[in-house]
Amino acid sequence: MICNGLGLEKGYFEGEVSKTNVISVNHHIPCPNPSLTLGMPVHSDPNLITLLQQCDVSGLQILKDGKWIGVQPIPHAIVVIPGLQLKVISNDKFITPVHRVVTHAKEVRTTIGVFLGPSPKSLIKPATPLVLTEPEFRAFTYPEFLKTFTAGAKCDAHFALNHFRNKA
Repeated sequence: MICNGLGLEKGYFEGEVSKTNVISVNHHIPCPNPSLTLGMPVHSDPNLITLLQQCDVSGLQILKDGKWIGVQPIPHAIVVIPGLQLKVISNDKFITPVHRVVTHAKEVRTTIGVFLGPSPKSLIKPATPLVLTEPEFRAFTYPEFLKTFTAGAKCDAHFALNHFRNKA
């Protein structure tokens, strides 16, 4: 569906660009004063796409227009979060949301996340059909991006992506 929406050939994301898959189960215990802790700090996902199965307890929040908006759980639904690699491949057409997880005062929250990402040898760059003049980003490998994302950028997605952005 993402290929169709971007006007890319079916199967564009198959192969090296989505070869690495990580599954994460997160169990957040209640906190009587949720303002004292976060279940997961503010971040953007560095991978290609995140698929998230939420339980029936809310906690995921997306930053929109400077305000935190709760993503209400829907039974049997999967939340799809575009990662930073999809932002690059889409030549800045996709937005990678800044999000966090807050704890609940009385209820346990458990989620299952599947993180689809490129193989270490995959070259990440804007898809050629989406580049009308100059690409927004230069090509890089996923390890090169992760090094910038975790070291110099200290997990700041904006800073990390600007490192690979073509300057106008």
